[in-house]
Amino acid sequence: MDGIPAGYEMPPYMQYQFTTRDSIGNISTASSSCSSSPGTPAPSGHRCPVPGKAKKRVEKDTEEYKERRQRNNIAVRKSRDKAKKRNMETQYKVLELSAENERLQKRVEHLSRELATLRSLLSASGHC
Repeated sequence: MDGIPAGYEMPPYMQYQFTTRDSIGNISTASSSCSSSPGTPAPSGHRCPVPGKAKKRVEKDTEEYKERRQRNNIAVRKSRDKAKKRNMETQYKVLELSAENERLQKRVEHLSRELATLRSLLSASGHC
């Protein structure tokens, strides 16, 4: 099996559209402007501004707003489907490991009984 449970199909996605204006910018400079020390997350609800990446307000009735919403909806759907797939794979792995664990426990019980039988035979023969 290739890691995907049987019967699971990935949903088709709409055509992804990426433009150069969607680029993120230089990530290495983003942490230098935060007031908190490096490695410490910003306080909840507060985000550190990224230099050169001011949040641009877009009116709700514009074409750009509709495009952004459409791209965001696609990204959200993709992220949720990916999380569902990971969850299904984890559940499948749990089932596999549970079955293997049960099989191994039965084997241990069988070998323990066999060992007890062999010990009793050895002690009965007087060779101990």
